Amino acid sequence: LPLFLLTTIAVYEAFLLAIVFAPAEMTAWWGGFAEEFKRWCFSYDPRTGGMEYASVVVMLIEPLFIGLITAFVWRKALLTMVKRKLNGTEFKSLLSGVAAGFGVIGGLLWIGNPETSEQTPLPFPGERIRVSLDPPPFRLEDQRGNEFCLEDALGDVVLVTGVYAMCSKTCPDILLQTKDLLERLPKEMKATTTVVAMSLNPEYDTIDLMNRIAEGYGFEYPQFRYINGDLEVMEPLLQRFGFSRSVDPQTGMVDHANLFLLLDRRGRIAYRLTLDERHSEWLVEAALELGGERFQDLALH
Repeated sequence: LPLFLLTTIAVYEAFLLAIVFAPAEMTAWWGGFAEEFKRWCFSYDPRTGGMEYASVVVMLIEPLFIGLITAFVWRKALLTMVKRKLNGTEFKSLLSGVAAGFGVIGGLLWIGNPETSEQTPLPFPGERIRVSLDPPPFRLEDQRGNEFCLEDALGDVVLVTGVYAMCSKTCPDILLQTKDLLERLPKEMKATTTVVAMSLNPEYDTIDLMNRIAEGYGFEYPQFRYINGDLEVMEPLLQRFGFSRSVDPQTGMVDHANLFLLLDRRGRIAYRLTLDERHSEWLVEAALELGGERFQDLALH
């Protein structure tokens, strides 16, 4: 059993390391599979190369933790095996672990193969992925210089995302997807939907720049609020919302998480989605679901 577990874990770990660090140019098929895997598991953005390395670390550490427990529990038997040659039964256990590891990998590769995977979009999971979390409080200035806090939008469905004015990579896509969402909502629901775009570059996003972005994309005020504040306020606030970011000191470009957080009418985070073609439809369906809930009913719970 310990040989089986340890060899399975070793194969799995090697597979994960190959996904994260192996060059995508090895083969077109492998590159496509690795990119899709990283997008789903690590919020990978192929345009910036950024991903949530915390998720990578967690996925690598979890099986290692199981391996350490296995090694500790069977330490005497394993030490005995190390001192002598493996017998037939032990060798078969080792081979079974390798086979099991490659079997799991083979299944993932088969599922990820575009020729065998379903081409239809996955249905919106709804309640299965819904959460109910209190967002961190704040009171910040928007693109018109007016103060705004989430309590001001209580009773509305609120979309919270993060962008910065000088971004030329993913932020335009985030803003375009946000505008597409608003255009696809029914008129009565659109009137009770608020968008909050948090600055991911607090030191350089001035009120003038933020206002230009909002007007340039055709967002209506006060439905669309582009908010910012001092760096010492924004940095921990962005982290608490989950908008991880890192600034390149040479170029000033910001590598950041591409997130959409949907808050229900009572002001609690209900859905957390990413900038992904699959999630674009989910975003609309999640907004419609939340928009169909009455604030009075939610307040009773």
